This record gives sequence, structure tokens and C-alpha cells, in this order.
Amino acid sequence: MQQMWGQAAVMGLLAICSAQDIRKKEIRLNLVLFFGILGIFFHMLFRMQSITSVLLGMSIGVALLLAAVATEGRIGVGDGVLVTVTGVYLGLERNLTLLFCALALCGIWALALLALRKKKRSDTLPFVPFLLAAYIGMLACA
Repeated sequence: MQQMWGQAAVMGLLAICSAQDIRKKEIRLNLVLFFGILGIFFHMLFRMQSITSVLLGMSIGVALLLAAVATEGRIGVGDGVLVTVTGVYLGLERNLTLLFCALALCGIWALALLALRKKKRSDTLPFVPFLLAAYIGMLACA
């Protein structure tokens, strides 16, 4: 039952942020932070995983935030904050799986768009829809 609430929260967060990312190419950080606080509350109530796993899962998002700073915004800060929050819910292993699957999906999509000459190499893509697709795939395979 507890796991279902966490899954619903992550699915809702990724769905809302996907729509925002596609439409406006930005993510509302106050919504993401709300879900982060909600995730911490879930862990206080249900102890879904160890605090070490939660902190290590969050560190993946922190690494993305550092990469966003290092690349001067080529990686979105909102994406880093979002992956930090998914780390609260998923922990280290599942958050890494989520990120790598989303990166693979995004890379395949980008290559297809380049091959079809629909996008240029300098164009950007919204990343959160790929996080959502990867999460749906993770739930389907579980």
C-alpha cells in the first residue's frame, strides 16, 4: 500500500512536469519541492527504504545540478531538482535506472529527429517526458 502511494506521487509529479516541460520548456520548482517534502513525509511514516539509499538517490540529482552549472545551463536546473526529488522516492538503484533509461530514450529520439532532419544538433529537447516514459517502463517491467 505504501509503495503504491510513492508510485502515484512520482507518476503524478512526472506527468505534471512533463506537460510543463513540453509547453513552456520549464519546470515549476515550487511544485517539485512540494513533492520532495511529501516524499520525506512518506518516509517518516512508512520507512520505505533506508536513509542512506534516499540520500544516495538524491545525490544523483545533485550531480545533475552540478552538471547544469558546469555546462552553463545546457542541462536544465529543473531537471536536476526533479531527479533529486525522484531520488527521495526511488533510492539509489532505481533512480540511476530511471536516469539511464531516460537518457537512452532521449538519445534515441534525438538521433531519429536528426536523421529525419526535424531538429538541428543545437536544438534542445524537453527531458522530463523521457523520465516519465522511463518510469512507466520501470513500473511495467516490475
